[in-house]
Amino acid sequence: MTKEEIMALSADEIEARKAEIDQQIENDDGALAEQDLITLLEESRALNKQLEELRKAEAEKIEARNKVAGGAGNLVKKMEEKKMEERTFGIDTVEYRDAYLKNLMGKDLTAEERAALTSAGAVIPTEMQNKIWEKLRENPLIAELDLMHIPGYVTLPKENTTNNASWVAMADASTDSADVVASVTLGAKKLIKTVEITADIQAMSIPAFQSWLTNKLVEKCEAAICAAVINGAGSTTVPQGVMAAAAGATAVTKAFTIAGLSDAMGSLPSGYHRNAVWVMSAATFYGKIVPLAADNNGVLVMNGIEQRFLGHKVVLDENAAAKVVFGDFHNGYAFNFGSDINVDADDSVAFRTGSTVYRAMALCDGAVVQGEAFVVVTASA
Repeated sequence: MTKEEIMALSADEIEARKAEIDQQIENDDGALAEQDLITLLEESRALNKQLEELRKAEAEKIEARNKVAGGAGNLVKKMEEKKMEERTFGIDTVEYRDAYLKNLMGKDLTAEERAALTSAGAVIPTEMQNKIWEKLRENPLIAELDLMHIPGYVTLPKENTTNNASWVAMADASTDSADVVASVTLGAKKLIKTVEITADIQAMSIPAFQSWLTNKLVEKCEAAICAAVINGAGSTTVPQGVMAAAAGATAVTKAFTIAGLSDAMGSLPSGYHRNAVWVMSAATFYGKIVPLAADNNGVLVMNGIEQRFLGHKVVLDENAAAKVVFGDFHNGYAFNFGSDINVDADDSVAFRTGSTVYRAMALCDGAVVQGEAFVVVTASA
């Protein structure tokens, strides 16, 4: 067998050929010529050498495969370790958000998720808190407020008497003015809203549950905030509203006509006109104000998104009832969240139905800082 023929054989074929040669030599009874015997021995040596080369090549392949497999294993291990390192469970992470919402939904938590919630005091995730503020800001009246987030009680300055800056000659000294500054203290009044949902919650995805819960809780909280901003009594449990007697807002009685409402606008100091808005109910706006546009072009602008009357934005809020408020809510009213809105769950209150009750609660307060920033208009007969 030639060298080329031997190299073309597989390991099994080489083994078979070697066995044939060994058998042939072993059974030789002197019939083989010396040259034939030499040829067989040389072929056997060539077969052994080729078999050794094949086995060496196979061993190298196995080693290479092991190295690749080992490298991939190490890569996967490193990726898993990195992934675990990245799961920090800070309150601003997706991992913490999912753990928080899974806990509210009554789903099983991993040991890592339970530890994260315990460590953070189960505070509301940053993402969900941001969605709550975004949702609150969608309310037209709340969007006009200067919402603050100062923990605990806060005292704000309230100007009673102030004097403007004065011009003096280059060599003259200025004279101190007798400004009088009071203060308004915002406390921590409890705002609570609860909603109930059946066991269908288990079928929700985490993002869908977050969206549903945020919308349900916020739409009720914003209604309570708006009611307080307009009509709040300013008691130990309810924030002070613009229409409260202690607010100091200017109260006028005018006909709901262009002349009457223009005159009411004139009662507001000009410094507040830059940010001033109209606040009135839909019944007042569409029943009393919109008809005025038939007589005067340009006094009312309506584009389906924003309404403006006498150049100022109109905010529709049913809490105004039959009255109209014209004023600067941004500078004249303060509302503070002493603690952010937090959400808790309780499945024990609805044992028979298998439902869960969710509660949103915040400590907050609001009050009029500058009464002169508002004019409350009552329609004359």
